[in-house]
Amino acid sequence: MCPADQTGLQNTHELQPGMIIRNKYQIQERIGIGGMGVVYRARHLTFNEVCAIKIVNDVIGGDANFLQRFQTEAVVTRKLRHPNAVRVDDFDYTDDGRPFIVMELVEGRNIGEILQAEGPFRVPRAVRIATQAARALGVAHKLGVVHRDIKPGNIILTLDEQGEEIAKVLDFGIAKLREAAGTDQPGMTMTGMVVGTPLYMSPEQFMGKKAAGEIDGRTDIYSLGVVLYQMVTAQLPFEGDTPYSLMMQHLQGTVRPPHELVPELHIPESLSRVILKAIDKSRDQRFQTAEEFIAGLDEVKDDPATTGEVANAVVEDNRLATVPTLKEPIENIAAPTASRISPVSVPPPPTQSRASQVSTVPPKSGTTNAANVPTAATAVDAPSVSSGAVQPSPDNIPASPADPAVVNSAAQHLFLQPKTFRLKHFLILLVLLAATVVVAGVGYLKYQTLRRLRIESAVLEKLSSAQSAALRQGAVRVFVSDGREVYLDGKVSSKNDFDSAGEMASSVSDVTRVINRVEYPPVIPAGANLAATAGTVVPAASSESLISDGTKSLDDGKYAEAITSFSKVLESDPNNQGAKKLLDRARQAQKTEDDLLKNRR
Repeated sequence: MCPADQTGLQNTHELQPGMIIRNKYQIQERIGIGGMGVVYRARHLTFNEVCAIKIVNDVIGGDANFLQRFQTEAVVTRKLRHPNAVRVDDFDYTDDGRPFIVMELVEGRNIGEILQAEGPFRVPRAVRIATQAARALGVAHKLGVVHRDIKPGNIILTLDEQGEEIAKVLDFGIAKLREAAGTDQPGMTMTGMVVGTPLYMSPEQFMGKKAAGEIDGRTDIYSLGVVLYQMVTAQLPFEGDTPYSLMMQHLQGTVRPPHELVPELHIPESLSRVILKAIDKSRDQRFQTAEEFIAGLDEVKDDPATTGEVANAVVEDNRLATVPTLKEPIENIAAPTASRISPVSVPPPPTQSRASQVSTVPPKSGTTNAANVPTAATAVDAPSVSSGAVQPSPDNIPASPADPAVVNSAAQHLFLQPKTFRLKHFLILLVLLAATVVVAGVGYLKYQTLRRLRIESAVLEKLSSAQSAALRQGAVRVFVSDGREVYLDGKVSSKNDFDSAGEMASSVSDVTRVINRVEYPPVIPAGANLAATAGTVVPAASSESLISDGTKSLDDGKYAEAITSFSKVLESDPNNQGAKKLLDRARQAQKTEDDLLKNRR
């Protein structure tokens, strides 16, 4: 119970705004949550600096092996001090024993978001960004750290103090130490695992080689080469519908040079050569170090075919006033973490795969946007801990937010590439649609015709087996509508034949209704004086009854019955004008119906 107001207290690990941890950091708000833990915006009380704090959740925080690796990664990443890498400032434990890492806040958007919103980068800008990212990787490689998950979501573009655009590499947290670093500990590394995002993974990563012996900085150069390919073309060099097909593309597929893939973008051939060398399937044929890769990019800048364009682009792209992609800051506590799949061998497909998903929690402050937090690792590998956060600037002008285009597959996050929908595609779609309609229509008409013929044959068969000679001799004509209504026409010699024909038609399966328009002579009582009967006037009551019955039949569409009723009235009372008009109306309605039926045939 609370001693102040006697209300019940709840035990929770959720940090609330205003809370202070380790007497140094005051929590301002939660800005993201993921499978590995929660990320908060906080303020250092002594230095009055805003920072991002990532706290591990209880589930994986109780794993001693994980805590050992988590602390080791923090220590190594703390040594990585470079303007193009997100800075890790501190590592500590909360009062209840949960480890956390303190990082700098970064303002900007990652390459993936900019590609989705604006399409391909101009060549000079892409070269400059790749050069800066390679510089950060070069420093990390000298420390014995291999990133292993270079992708557009892990390279964020921000502004330095002079307003110049600068790239920062995020999420060194899933990197492992090489043996040369001398910090590997027993139980801290499970060899033979695949770590990375399949769209950007090197062939040796797919092969699942041991980390200490096979995976080195050339893996990061390969992934950065794929990112550079995507930046200048807005397309990936390798794509596949499944993780296995994507792996086979990286292992055996051929790459189309960027300048041939999109000639309208005027990509210099010198840049294509650099990219193709960086993503060569053989590590020995790639750039051997980040410094060699940077030297190749510098040659692209010096290419006479692009020198003028580079000079112009550096002026245009480096200033805040002309960088629309940075006018709307977005909080990004690291890009989505690497998807991890179990060891794979070639050629059999991987036996286990799993996608990692980022959970986004809207910030509680109206001045911030959504934050992305890396999830827990799905393989027994070093979890992602390094990240950056974005602090929005009130001076920025909001730009149109980009829709996230991340597709979850069986083992990866796929970046949805923009596709051009040309006129020929639209025409092909129209032709296919028209063909589908025609085929469906012909099939439906054929089905209706066959069904009508079957019902008609069944009714005629029953009539041909009737006891009445008139019915057997085909005195009755049969027509079946699309609604499975049976129309009977013709003349028979008695009322019994009339009734028999209707009953036989009704007994056929699938018949919905029988319209019997067969004519038969009136019944005259035996021994009656025909002459006297002909001259006898039907009483008025009988005439009114017949007209009433005929009118009802006319309204129901039973035109033959209506004609019979009106005719009987006129036989007894030729001067009945009302019966004459109704008779004409009934005959006209029947004629119209007969014409429609003939047209259908």
